[in-house]
Formats: sequence, C-alpha cells, structure tokens
Amino acid sequence: MAEFAVIRDSEAPRPPRQTGRLAARMREYEKYVEQVPQGKVGKLVPGPGETPRSIAMRISRAARRTGKSANTWVVDGVVYFTVA
Repeated sequence: MAEFAVIRDSEAPRPPRQTGRLAARMREYEKYVEQVPQGKVGKLVPGPGETPRSIAMRISRAARRTGKSANTWVVDGVVYFTVA
C-alpha cells in the first residue's frame, strides 16, 4: 500500500523539466495528428522497441494537446487512428 503524507510546498521538489528529446517526440506525434484530415485514417507501424499501445497513447495525448480527439485501434500490430 502507498504511504501518504502532506508536506509544505517549500519542502516538495520542483517538477522536472521536459527534455529536448521528449519535447521533440511530442511535436512529432502532434504533426501526425495534424496531417490526418476528416474522413481519412492515419497509420503508424511500430519501430524497433516500440509497442502499438505506446504509439496509440502518444497519438491520443497529442490529439488532446492540440484540442482534438483521436480514435485509435490496433490490427495486427499496426496502429490506425482518426481525428475529430
């Protein structure tokens, strides 16, 4: 079970800043979302070390960041998505 405590704001560590690599990946997936027009479907094939689930989550999060929603599904290890 998790251990819970309430501490002063001054005692809490500051949140870590995004690394350049993370920010670049976020922009990459936002570009994928932007490139899929209404009525079309995006397709992403996972690369080495990637899972379809992680790619689907990145697409969904990128859509949310850009004020859109994405519907993702996986067929035979390939991620497909629509953007609304």
